[in-house]
Amino acid sequence: MNTVYVSYDGALDPLGASQVRPYLEGLAARGVVPTLISFEKPARWRHEEARSALATRLQRSGIRWRPLAYHKRPRLPATAWDLLAGVRAIRREVRETGAALVHCRGDVSMAMARWARLPPHVRLLYDVRGLFSDERVEAGSWAAGGAIDRTVRGAERRNLARADGVVALTEAGLTVLRERRGGLPPHRVIPTCADLSRFRPRAPGEEPEFGLVYSGSMGTWYMAREMVAFARAAAPFVPGRTLFLTPDVEEVRRAGATPDWAEVRAAEPGDVPAWLRRGRALFFFNLPGPSKRASSPTKVAEALGTGLPVVCNRGLGDLDQILGEGDVGQLVSSFTEEEYRRAARGLAQLLEDPALAGRCRRLAEARYSLEGGVEAYHRLYRELCAALPG
Repeated sequence: MNTVYVSYDGALDPLGASQVRPYLEGLAARGVVPTLISFEKPARWRHEEARSALATRLQRSGIRWRPLAYHKRPRLPATAWDLLAGVRAIRREVRETGAALVHCRGDVSMAMARWARLPPHVRLLYDVRGLFSDERVEAGSWAAGGAIDRTVRGAERRNLARADGVVALTEAGLTVLRERRGGLPPHRVIPTCADLSRFRPRAPGEEPEFGLVYSGSMGTWYMAREMVAFARAAAPFVPGRTLFLTPDVEEVRRAGATPDWAEVRAAEPGDVPAWLRRGRALFFFNLPGPSKRASSPTKVAEALGTGLPVVCNRGLGDLDQILGEGDVGQLVSSFTEEEYRRAARGLAQLLEDPALAGRCRRLAEARYSLEGGVEAYHRLYRELCAALPG
């Protein structure tokens, strides 16, 4: 089964390392012959050793890599240039490989595939990574109903209408897509998964050094000040200093994290599993809004796989149901001192349960394993290609 996988994120990016390459390697092991078209950031591309190592790894896995340069500024002309480059690359790779399916990760990739004017038999899989226009409006990137908003929403509608198959990160997000299109072609819910062979619970007798742990970048969506306030409120209930693992060290410090109660540091992606095992629970707050119904943070899969319960705010993807029914975390309903203390007390009670780590791990294996995600993609690939004439 020859396929073309298009990602507007770079294979050299951390996201590419965790959410693109592992899936392609798993699919290749199942007999798929993928070609990866990715857009690489110049700063990462200049690291020749990392670039060469990735190229060798992909080649050994049976993955053809066709990297393109990513352009950032000026924003609109740069994106238009990338779109045209992507259109040409998709058309060329489909022609050369005879691919019957183009897997489009996100809206920009799907627009490229649409504009490539591929033969009618080529199936397009629209892998929706979020409600992009809703996110941009909520983040203040552009005004609702403005020219950019109308243009992007129009592209999203056309992407959805053209899709032969759809993947969403959450059941809630899939419901939104179904309502917008009025029914869906073959589809799956595949959340962001983790390689659970890397994210493992602590060994028996191994004691955690930290209490709460946050892992990931800060920025538009993650609420640094509120997380700092929660960590301070939880200190009497959850033993151990708070650990912030983030490349955005200064932002966390500006939000009020001080050395007397918190450790703030960056970590290489390969070191994150070991750091998580040194904590008792993972926590994060994300700006609430309608677009977050389609959100599936990777850190949830990583934490549960490590045996850690999760504390987060309500309204994020399917987590209200998953954490509540699984008894593997606490949900914060408002960003107040009283609510922080209530959630911290609930977390402290959970942490006394000796079965908690095993419960978290079983939930991760059932919902968030990389193997499960790869198998779900493979079945959808087969379903889409089985409908081809001949």
